[in-house]
Amino acid sequence: MADDSEPADEPPRRRDAGATRTRLLVAARELFLGRGYSAIGLREVAAKAGVDVTLVRRYFGSKQQLFTEATDVSENVEEIWNAADEALGQQMITRVLGVRRDVDAPSFALLRSSGDPSVVARLNSQLDEGITRNLAKRISADRPRIRADMVTALLLGIGVQRVLLQKKPMASARDDDIAAVFLEAFEAITKLPQGG
Repeated sequence: MADDSEPADEPPRRRDAGATRTRLLVAARELFLGRGYSAIGLREVAAKAGVDVTLVRRYFGSKQQLFTEATDVSENVEEIWNAADEALGQQMITRVLGVRRDVDAPSFALLRSSGDPSVVARLNSQLDEGITRNLAKRISADRPRIRADMVTALLLGIGVQRVLLQKKPMASARDDDIAAVFLEAFEAITKLPQGG
């Protein structure tokens, strides 16, 4: 009769909940980025992460909650808003230039899914709370909210051209070259002089 128990010299394998959650988030972000919210099911996310679908429900509860966490763009926002005025543009463009077409692109997964009205509302809210309002508070020139939205539009446009569209020359340009031109525009729009 076969013995299904673990061998005596090997301890039972433990699940690492944190690692499993991370794998699920990475898989979800990649799938949502590639095809959008509506086209992806929980089983597909679980399969890509190499786990049972019940774990997706255990850690996230629903597809909506998984999507919300996988597309959270609030990471490092504090770092940006703690920057001095003269370093703010550099902080913002550095973050956008660090995003590539891989699992590090939650905002682009949101954009890919923007046909869903709840996703549009969430993206608008995140952009407003994460960039526009905070930047507008620093701008003393007239129409600060419009100026802040223009900066947001530039940042999104740069990211979309590089990450989603892979448009040349933006996709192949050196980060330093893109940053230099962005900083000129940032300073002209915001009237916040950018250092060196």
